[in-house]
Amino acid sequence: MEKNYREEFMIPGISFQKFPVYAISKSGRLVNFKNMVYPNPTSSKRFTRRKQLIHRSQQAKMFDMLINIGYFQGLGEVVREMPILIENSKRPKGMNGLFILLDYYFPNIRMAVELDSEYHEGEKAENRDKLRDKFLMDSYGISVFRLKNFHLESVQKGKFHELTALLKTCTPTKEPCPLIFTNDLFSYLQQRKM
Repeated sequence: MEKNYREEFMIPGISFQKFPVYAISKSGRLVNFKNMVYPNPTSSKRFTRRKQLIHRSQQAKMFDMLINIGYFQGLGEVVREMPILIENSKRPKGMNGLFILLDYYFPNIRMAVELDSEYHEGEKAENRDKLRDKFLMDSYGISVFRLKNFHLESVQKGKFHELTALLKTCTPTKEPCPLIFTNDLFSYLQQRKM
């Protein structure tokens, strides 16, 4: 039986978005994207969406609490650990990996909130974050708001108020607009037929 390389899957907790089971890696190989981002429960992979959702940082627990009490009500759903496929046709020079996990994604306003920790410090990390943010805006129209050390009271009083003010200016769409992650895959499959 031949594999259906056009097959898609849904991730629990992300009701508006279909993801391709297969994707094209940076090296041009066909890979199982589903097994990478959403492997079986016994997987030993270190960084998966499931593990990120289970092992929350202090910052994430605080932000999760705000979501749970309805702080962002009126902006549509908020997705925790949203996978974004990096298609090669959109990949900027210097960006590695097959996908990005956004800490929080507001699909009705196409905005991501990233909670930055020590991992994001230093020139190399800052350049990587700038590259990611530019990729998200240029490829999918997703703006990124970064909160560094959200668990600190001074950040909550300053930068978080800036985020709140920004969110008040946003007009959400009635329904989230799904992102398209299949351009490279369909081109690859078309070329394979020739």
